[in-house]
Amino acid sequence: MADAPDIRESVDESRGLLKKLQLIVPGFRGYRQLEDLRAADELLRRQVARQLKRGENRIMDARSAIAFRGDYGHLQAVASLLSKLQLLEGDIMHAEQGYTGISPSIRMDQSKISSLYDFDYAFISSAAKFASDADSLSLPSLAGNDLLQAISRLSAEIDEIREKWSARMAAVQNIEVV
Repeated sequence: MADAPDIRESVDESRGLLKKLQLIVPGFRGYRQLEDLRAADELLRRQVARQLKRGENRIMDARSAIAFRGDYGHLQAVASLLSKLQLLEGDIMHAEQGYTGISPSIRMDQSKISSLYDFDYAFISSAAKFASDADSLSLPSLAGNDLLQAISRLSAEIDEIREKWSARMAAVQNIEVV
């Protein structure tokens, strides 16, 4: 992930003529920069959610295979894993963005949005690792204790991503100094 392009730069480079003019006009410059950072933040959160969705699809495939082979005793563990994952994915996709309107519930400035982006960028690799590790559940030979260990490992990875997400939200709400 270290050599991945910075989405903030891509958003800056893709500004159209109107957006470039807004950067020149007094009063619009700060607004335009904040809107561009928000767009980059949203793109990155969507990317994290896509990785989680990829892992979710693998887990759902594994659930079907487990049911097909009649291993009903492990379905509850898989269902709990899916539930935990879907909750995290929803939280990430539907998190509030900062808005510079008249009365926003969470006020954001450029440095805070940039810090949030850095939080997201740091844990996208965790989401990608999770998606990759979820592939291990689809191995036909995975059963019994090996299956439970794989589920436990994936659950711990979801917890790690959740902790990173909670730290991000604490930073948004100024509970923790960024």
